[in-house]
Amino acid sequence: MRRLIMPAAVAVALVLALVGAAAVPVQQFAAVAVPDDDRAREAVACPVVPGSDSATTVAAGSPQAELASAALATPERTSPISGSLAVLPATGDPLIVSAPRQDELSATSRVAVGTGEDRGLSMVSCGRPLTSAWFAGVRSGPGAVAEVELINSDAQDASVDLTVYGPEGRVTAPGSRGVIVDAHSRRVLPLGPVFSLEQPVSIRLATSSGRVSAVVRQRIRDDAVPSGADWLPAAAEPSTSVVVPGVPAGGGGRELVVVNPGDRTATVTLQVLGADGPTAVPGVETIDLPPQTSRSVPLDGALAGSPVGLLLTSEQPVAAAVLSGNGGAAGEREFSAQVATTPLAGPGVLALSAGRAVTPALMLSNAGQQPARARITVTALDGTVLRQRSVEMAALAQARVPLPRLTNALVRVEPETPGVLYASVAVRARLNDLVGTASLAMVSGAAAADLPEIRHDPRIGG
Repeated sequence: MRRLIMPAAVAVALVLALVGAAAVPVQQFAAVAVPDDDRAREAVACPVVPGSDSATTVAAGSPQAELASAALATPERTSPISGSLAVLPATGDPLIVSAPRQDELSATSRVAVGTGEDRGLSMVSCGRPLTSAWFAGVRSGPGAVAEVELINSDAQDASVDLTVYGPEGRVTAPGSRGVIVDAHSRRVLPLGPVFSLEQPVSIRLATSSGRVSAVVRQRIRDDAVPSGADWLPAAAEPSTSVVVPGVPAGGGGRELVVVNPGDRTATVTLQVLGADGPTAVPGVETIDLPPQTSRSVPLDGALAGSPVGLLLTSEQPVAAAVLSGNGGAAGEREFSAQVATTPLAGPGVLALSAGRAVTPALMLSNAGQQPARARITVTALDGTVLRQRSVEMAALAQARVPLPRLTNALVRVEPETPGVLYASVAVRARLNDLVGTASLAMVSGAAAADLPEIRHDPRIGG
């Protein structure tokens, strides 16, 4: 075997180079904190239902009481909002609600209609502009009409792509790529021309440029008779641990929709988080999802009409939602959607306007291995504290906390242990001959809570 002989001069030069390199300090990226600047504001976009029999109403809330609103088309014309909670009409154009970046912020849209295509109680949290969003449980086909409402509150145009996942894999979806949403504008994309299936699907929204706030408007028909309408909010990004809080009690169907966007089969373990702890669902302990598929699983009898949370774990990231009926007879049916959400990393707030006196319920799911506590504060429109109490939850359990009878309120949840509690609010209200139902997911209230730490790379100018 021949041996490589290195000339002495080359060896010496190499050693000196290595020593010199070791003496040069490694360049570290500097961490830059999000600026604590009262002038920097974060905004959410509130969807509307134009032309409905009942106008859209927006509830806006922040304990710090430095809110402002503006129409989407004229964001420079802001109007300050007095107090920590306000109820605002939204006619025609989506409404933009903002607060200082470090403040807690919530805004919700509501439409309550007793008859017609939009019949039912529709409520949804107003969304922040994003570059990616996931929707599970979307129906577009026989007996169902859906549309995606895209709101661009930024000063630059956005280009949106939709990817549809069905039971057999990705669905051919003409017209779903390169959807342009002009700056400071709203665009509604009907899904009927995009795809038609009997089963619910899941949709991933991604922007190739710009950002949008997005929500799906879903309308269901039963033999040509309107059978409920609601907004479907975006679910939490796919993860190996997913929690759907606040699946309501009462009659009606319960349909779990899970999507596996990855390239490997996902074996999903399903646990029900009840008042006394976790239980398995007989016959549905695990769900096998082939790559890039979405599957619906009926859970009507398994949940026995009890309010619960669902915990899904998998080696592959998944996203999920539940579609829940109200148990009404033909002509009185209505549905609501409960989506996987993110845990409360800090205090969470929810601005609530039911339009009439109701007794909503706060649903808290504890996905941690230890008991958890949270402090709950409910404030009325005039600033009066309606209720303040602490709640303790067992490990891997859900607590249902009745709230005081109210019409408008700001609900605040402060977890003692951040990162393990998932929260939503369930609302039931009678509308003519039907019982309207809605669910509102709660997220960490700070407008800047979701902003990542910014790291400066010295190789890039600026």
